[in-house]
Amino acid sequence: MKIPIEILVLLSPAGFEKRFHKNCQTSKSNEQAYEETEREYKKHFLKRRYASYDSFRVTKNKKIRNNTTL
Repeated sequence: MKIPIEILVLLSPAGFEKRFHKNCQTSKSNEQAYEETEREYKKHFLKRRYASYDSFRVTKNKKIRNNTTL
């Protein structure tokens, strides 16, 4: 089974976040974009990447805070 590169990038946190931002362009809310990204991830990897939207948001915000304090 060959998995397209645009799906494989979802394995990294940065790739997942990039796809989330892409999905934000066509979604009515950030949470809806997140759920769409999780559906894409689960379709190929049979599990969710994050437990919830809040978990994803907290992780993303920690990364942003850590990068700005360096």
